[in-house]
Amino acid sequence: MCSSRVIFRSSALVAVGLALWGCNVTSDGSVGDPLAEPDASVLGNGARLREVVQEPTWLSLEDTESANCKSPGPRQVQLTGQVVVAIDRFDETGEGALGNLYIEDLYTADEEIQPYSGITVFAPAFSPPDLRLFEEDVVDTSGNLLEFLGPVAGKFGECKTLPEVTGTMTLRFDGGSLRPLTVVGQNGGSARWEPVLGYENARKWLGMLVRFEGVRVRGMPSSSKGRYTATIDMGTVAADDSIALSNELFDLQQDGPVLEDGTTFKAVTGVLTYFYGFKLAPRSADDFEL
Repeated sequence: MCSSRVIFRSSALVAVGLALWGCNVTSDGSVGDPLAEPDASVLGNGARLREVVQEPTWLSLEDTESANCKSPGPRQVQLTGQVVVAIDRFDETGEGALGNLYIEDLYTADEEIQPYSGITVFAPAFSPPDLRLFEEDVVDTSGNLLEFLGPVAGKFGECKTLPEVTGTMTLRFDGGSLRPLTVVGQNGGSARWEPVLGYENARKWLGMLVRFEGVRVRGMPSSSKGRYTATIDMGTVAADDSIALSNELFDLQQDGPVLEDGTTFKAVTGVLTYFYGFKLAPRSADDFEL
């Protein structure tokens, strides 16, 4: 018995055939029996992010202005089998600060999620052009991977970079599993922050959906030109190593929980981002566990 699934998305009508065990459409459009053997990989034969996102071996503490960095130049990549973690639809600054997508490698429930599995998709194009993606869609991306050193007006410094991919995204199938990875546990004292302490450690989880347990707000939140942040109490750490909750993905100030000095959560989930410092960006109020 064979069935097909049709998904209505705004103006686009997308027919998805996911395929490990399913029906096959013949060249004349008729539906035939399944192949004797399933496709080699339902996720495609392209690269996974964890295969192409590199450790930052080019860091240089002496190069405070990132003037002589040896970071790699743009390179072409063909990525397949990533799940959409979040889509930035909130313009916190009122100046068009939206549109980025965050994707990470798709893992099954029994697979261990690996570092370097996520990335920011900057200024994506879509095929077909009227394709509208949603969280938990599984996509392919063809384009360039680059290590962004920061704006010309002021680079990040010390050759720190933000890995980004820009190119054309296509839908592979919808309904991919998406689960946060707990990178900071409840127990362990100050040592529990080590997985995200410092640029080299925190970079491993960029663009991924991660979960911090035992989150406490330190100080009062700050707001500047629409950007609203609340610093997470990580103990005694350098200012550059501190991580803040941010409103990059939704109106945290208006629609999120009340944040003030000492506010505590059982856990907070969000996308780990970077721009002159690391932020944990919840996607909605549901990402806060009381």
